[in-house]
Amino acid sequence: MNNTVKTISVFAVTFSIINIAYAQNNKTDSIKVKVDSKKEQNSSVMLNASADNGPRNVNIGLPASVGGTTILENGLPVVFDFMGQMPVNAWRSDSSFDRMEVQDVAKTAITIGDIGVSVSTYTNKGTEKLQGSGAFTTNSYGLLRGSFNVSGPMKNGFYYSISAFANMDPGTFNAAFSQFLDKTQIYKAIINKKYNEGKGEIGIQYKFASSESVSTKQNPYYYRSNGKVDAVEGFKLGRDSYLEKSGVVHYVNPLTGEYVTKDAMKGSGAENHIIDIFGKNSLDNGMKLDYILRYQHAESGNYNPYYSSISNPIDGKTRYRYVGTDNIYNGKVQSVLMLYTPRIPTNTYMTRVELSKKTDKHHWNIGFDEWYYHVHNSNTATYSFYHEVAPNPTRLIQETYDPVTGIWSPRKGSDIYGGYNHNGAMQYYTGSENKMALYVTEKWNPSEKVEVEGGARLEWQNVNGKWYTDEDRKEAGINWVSGNKTNVKKDWINKTFIAKGLWKIIPSFGIQGDITYTELGGKLSSYAGADDPGIKKSKIPGASMGVYFNHSLVRVVSKVTYIQRSNFTNNSTFTNPKDPSDYMKKTISYDVKTIGWTTDALFTPLKNFQFHMLLTLQNPEYKNYKFEVYGINYDYDGNIARSVSKTIIELDPSYEWKKFKFWASARYFSKEYANYTNSLYFAGRWETFAGIDYKYSKNVSFGISAVNLLNQSGAQGSISGTNTAIDPTPYYNKPVAGTYIRPFTLEFKTKFKF
Repeated sequence: MNNTVKTISVFAVTFSIINIAYAQNNKTDSIKVKVDSKKEQNSSVMLNASADNGPRNVNIGLPASVGGTTILENGLPVVFDFMGQMPVNAWRSDSSFDRMEVQDVAKTAITIGDIGVSVSTYTNKGTEKLQGSGAFTTNSYGLLRGSFNVSGPMKNGFYYSISAFANMDPGTFNAAFSQFLDKTQIYKAIINKKYNEGKGEIGIQYKFASSESVSTKQNPYYYRSNGKVDAVEGFKLGRDSYLEKSGVVHYVNPLTGEYVTKDAMKGSGAENHIIDIFGKNSLDNGMKLDYILRYQHAESGNYNPYYSSISNPIDGKTRYRYVGTDNIYNGKVQSVLMLYTPRIPTNTYMTRVELSKKTDKHHWNIGFDEWYYHVHNSNTATYSFYHEVAPNPTRLIQETYDPVTGIWSPRKGSDIYGGYNHNGAMQYYTGSENKMALYVTEKWNPSEKVEVEGGARLEWQNVNGKWYTDEDRKEAGINWVSGNKTNVKKDWINKTFIAKGLWKIIPSFGIQGDITYTELGGKLSSYAGADDPGIKKSKIPGASMGVYFNHSLVRVVSKVTYIQRSNFTNNSTFTNPKDPSDYMKKTISYDVKTIGWTTDALFTPLKNFQFHMLLTLQNPEYKNYKFEVYGINYDYDGNIARSVSKTIIELDPSYEWKKFKFWASARYFSKEYANYTNSLYFAGRWETFAGIDYKYSKNVSFGISAVNLLNQSGAQGSISGTNTAIDPTPYYNKPVAGTYIRPFTLEFKTKFKF
């Protein structure tokens, strides 16, 4: 039986379970979910200093996922695998949501089998009377963002909800090829039916999402020995575009070998068609049934220029000419590896069924997941090229001098646009993944002073597809997928366990702790490259122990934390130390271990004033991080994880006065290493936000906020082409390309409802 047939069968069984449960007791009740009390936390998680189209990465002591914080809508992840599509291509925070919740590490592990903090959003399913809400946002760079939702009753227990979202975002710089670097539209329509005097409901939602965007944000700057940077001449960090000005890609199609020219944004955009069927029932015996089924068809691509070395050739043997002209360029030259993925079709089927019951002392929950994902011929074309080091740079053709003939000739293998080494690092995979899981949680209150919670998840994970190995490529002898492909079939049984305890020693003081253990299998997308990733199960044990204190003036939680992840897989790009224009994509597996201390406090010394503070001290270290590339052996054991700070401080004051609310948020990140070898680092930095909200009436409010209030100009994240750099000296006072802090931005928002 193939995976598709298996999945259809599981969907049929799921519907049967729902129907049987309802038939046994047709007097039901809607599940009433309490609004999340952590409103400030929910607001804070959306303050993203890197981008404003999704939640920020919440640090748990492990390197952040490339896909960022896991996002759920109506209880299911918005994408199955972020390598196939980034979450923000199918989701945005808008007026269609009833509420947003932040799920901690334990709940995320049990319910979706993932690591880290997740953000869960729930769509408005209809209201008892006509209601509407909307928001419009703009900023100092010309952002245009609007969302609108209208909901109300129909007849015979039917309700509706309709919403629209549009985003036209120029970013913080003016790219030559497009006024807006994020063009996104999302439309939703829901019909919901309540029955048995409103004690049960079933609904259907259709969502269409279209997104065209370029997310690359890098600039050239001089790296200084103190971990700080200065912009290269003619640049303002974060304010000038470093994207090649044509906005066009010229590549060899990895599936056909044909030479193709495409618009970068349109060709690599994303389009989603999503159908959710969801329902709730409450049975006479006190049990509650909650379910959701989803079908998602997507076509999604990616435009990803990888910036390597910056050089200034003066040897007389190499020169550069502007593409399409005879004009010679004299100046600094940026080497780029382009990774371009056209729109790849994927189909996802997801199901979740939960049965729960709550009594005075117990609250148990049993859940079942079935997720199936199929991707057809995922391929990423690669090629290298050069461009000038200038705002909105122009492509260059590298030419070499032949002393025998006295002729300057284009680099061997170059096309007329300066591209060379087509598909030298191309990626390809095709096939399916399947996850089936059963999970259970129990919260027990044996006394007024003691709370105990436990949970377990048992998940079967299957990967079944084909990939294009190095041997397959050598046998074919051409730069596109031809001939043999190698089968990849993997199965894992992943186990997750959680245990929590709370002892209220006195009404205002107590001890709390938790233990988590999670296992993750691999992904089909790990087989995109030519090298065997050697996927092994990743094991993530974690624990925390601490105390809490509650008082009318202050609430404090302080605890020691531990988390470790084995077989952390990363597909990185490495530069040949002997030839900066030569790159290699290699999958590497390693471990990360973190021991830390976290204190979270909320002070309320005055009426209408509160001050939230979070202090994290941690020591994230690499373990078993050894590999060989370009004939050189590297050993990073004991190094601090790249792009993770040892000290993090968050300060969030707010004050309400009459119709005004004044708020601010400041986050301090201590020194972050910019490469795996720890030879380069970025100095500590502050990310700052502030704003004023004004409630004009109960239905209309206005807000103004600022990002990077201190107007810091600097770098964060990583420096391209330095993954194996051991000696930092060659990089001091030399131009490099890297990520940067989002520049000062003013944002204006209007909200209304009726």
